[in-house]
Amino acid sequence: MSRDHWNRIIITAGPTREWLDPVRFLSNPASGQTGWFLAEAARDSAVFQEVVYISGPGWPEYRSVPGALNYAVEGTHDMARVLQGELASNSILFMTAAPADYYLPQIATQKRKKNDGGPLQLELHPTPDILKSIIEPAVELENFWRIGFAAETNNVEEYALQKLQAKQLDFICANQVFRNTSGFGTNRNTLTVIGRDQSRQIIGPENKKTIARQLLQYILESIRAIASDL
Repeated sequence: MSRDHWNRIIITAGPTREWLDPVRFLSNPASGQTGWFLAEAARDSAVFQEVVYISGPGWPEYRSVPGALNYAVEGTHDMARVLQGELASNSILFMTAAPADYYLPQIATQKRKKNDGGPLQLELHPTPDILKSIIEPAVELENFWRIGFAAETNNVEEYALQKLQAKQLDFICANQVFRNTSGFGTNRNTLTVIGRDQSRQIIGPENKKTIARQLLQYILESIRAIASDL
């Protein structure tokens, strides 16, 4: 087996949208930059034979990556379905996307009107947990590595560690959003990368292109080190 025994990288990016009516939706300010720059770096690295890029409706310029296998999706269910169809052995998954956590099962067919200034009550349901949904399929795959992201407003490392364990990830990249113009919708970020072995690496603060390239390099080096010990 060659040193780099994975030949595909799968990257999800951007937000998802869950529509309430024809003109309103639930979402978040994720731009898709980090995922896009990761896909660009992976394409340019010559390490991977195929780059799969699954993007939600973030900033338009980050919807597709030249040279990648591109999927443009809208909702969390769509992203989960496409990702599950692309799972394969010898792959690395970067789940940089920030899917919406809730959806409305019955979308109104017409714009919802204000009701004399009264409250609007909606019964929202949880969207699929994409990373949890692939735990069972991933067991059947060889050399399949999972890197998740945790965008938090508080208790960043605590919540990231919980996510790392609950979703059986190999690494989690934690960042605090809306702090010092970092995170969602900005061009800068700082990541704390935590491994399953509790190793920690801080990347940044830097622009997201630099963050993505440094992150890819760090993950590749870490996986090589882990694989050499197996």
